[in-house]
Amino acid sequence: MVKRFVWAPLVLLGLGGCVVEPVGGGVAPVPVYVAPRPYYAPPPRPLFVAPPPRRHWVPRQCDRWGRCWGGYWR
Repeated sequence: MVKRFVWAPLVLLGLGGCVVEPVGGGVAPVPVYVAPRPYYAPPPRPLFVAPPPRRHWVPRQCDRWGRCWGGYWR
């Protein structure tokens, strides 16, 4: 009941519910915590694999000593 009598003149003057802040702008801002990003492993490095040979030599005739002549690329 006493609060009503105290608040009534303050409300009439426009001071009811107001809070006086210091000249500096009030309380310093508090840093906001930002959660770290989730960790994702980087993609694996590509492995080098030699391509299969595109062409190879097919001999046409060979003798019994392993000497070959003629032939073609396949």
